[in-house]
Amino acid sequence: MSRAKGLDDIDVKIMQLLASNARMSIREISRELGLAVSTVHMRLQKLIGMGAIRRFTIIPDYDALGYSITALILLQVDGERITDAEELLASEPNVIAVYDITGDYDVAVVARFRDVKELDEFVKRVNKVPYIKRTVTSLVLRVRKEDTASPLLVHNKAREKT
Repeated sequence: MSRAKGLDDIDVKIMQLLASNARMSIREISRELGLAVSTVHMRLQKLIGMGAIRRFTIIPDYDALGYSITALILLQVDGERITDAEELLASEPNVIAVYDITGDYDVAVVARFRDVKELDEFVKRVNKVPYIKRTVTSLVLRVRKEDTASPLLVHNKAREKT
């Protein structure tokens, strides 16, 4: 398997364990991998320092929090202002992800809303921005897969065994 520069099998195993349970303690990781606590701690600090681990966070259940509407929004933007549009959209609290994309549209956004009124207000506010030329909004009807907990780490672990 191809590795990022500076990562070895132990680093990847630490990341795989944390991907499945970010609350796992350093002591639990060391026990699981048969390593000294100090070794796991040093490697974890290295992974954080090199940016392989950006942060430790929760994965919220947006439906349980009342944000049951997921919208995928494509935007056409004046070419010189794409970065401005991306920064503006990234600052919006409802926005989960902002992507700079190729094709007929310049930016793709994933956002969560409590109701259609909140979505409508968001889209109308975005459409008032002079350098945003057009938006197309699609609503998610059903989620088949939504896994932000490092599925590639788990996938690569399974591929290594074959």
